[in-house]
Amino acid sequence: LIRSLRVESGPDGHRVVDDTEPGDLVGHGTACAGIIHAIAPEAALVSIRVLGADNRGAGTAFAVALEWAIGERFAVVNLSLSSRSEAMAERFHELADHAYFSNTLLVAAANNAIGPSYPSLFAAVVSVAAHDIQDPDVWLYNPSPPVEFGAHGLDVDVAWRGGTRIRATGNSFAAPHLAGRAALIRASHPDATPFEVKTILAATATRPD
Repeated sequence: LIRSLRVESGPDGHRVVDDTEPGDLVGHGTACAGIIHAIAPEAALVSIRVLGADNRGAGTAFAVALEWAIGERFAVVNLSLSSRSEAMAERFHELADHAYFSNTLLVAAANNAIGPSYPSLFAAVVSVAAHDIQDPDVWLYNPSPPVEFGAHGLDVDVAWRGGTRIRATGNSFAAPHLAGRAALIRASHPDATPFEVKTILAATATRPD
């Protein structure tokens, strides 16, 4: 981890600041970072803490963090969270398109609950849900909406807070498997656009029997 940040709430709204007391309040971020580094060990990771100790946060804070990450022109941004707010849908659609045309690839987990969630529904992102195949090297491509890719997300052995490990299930843990693969692709092909990276992921996906 090369930098740890958080979203701060103030009288003028939310802003991204350096985290003076970095740490994972839950373990969720540690798990996602560990999955990415297991696949792409040389990836430089930047963490932006949006959620609180209850693993919940404001959609506006999420949007501010995403806008900041796009402005930094990161190659890949893993979003193991989503917003179910219809009021925020347009804002997240704008951010997804902005990332796409700014050459930043967004990898977004679908919400674990049934129903729309953002930005995972938008075509500009790599949307990911969990499959039940116990193999981190297997990902599936689904040409039918609303989720394009399936990755290892059931009973995943992950790093957790305090140097521990647990087994966790959810779309949150499927998304970083694709984010790690995308990081490897972009490292090998730095001129590849988000569209091209998504195409490579689709072309190299395991074909169902």
